[in-house]
Amino acid sequence: MSEVKGGEKKLSAQIEELTALVSQLEDPNIELEDALAVYESGMKIAQAAQKALEQAEQRIETVTNSHQS
Repeated sequence: MSEVKGGEKKLSAQIEELTALVSQLEDPNIELEDALAVYESGMKIAQAAQKALEQAEQRIETVTNSHQS
């Protein structure tokens, strides 16, 4: 598993995990409890990915602003 500082996974790894979780949820034979557990796991990963995207956006803005001065 690819990780960056703080033990957080790289965005690409998070997307791969989310894709796998979606495949599990699309299985018509998944039990309700299993589906809920997969959904909860996916939401945690999605929140971490959103945070990573927001941090990347801030870094881009910082770099862009520092080069415009």
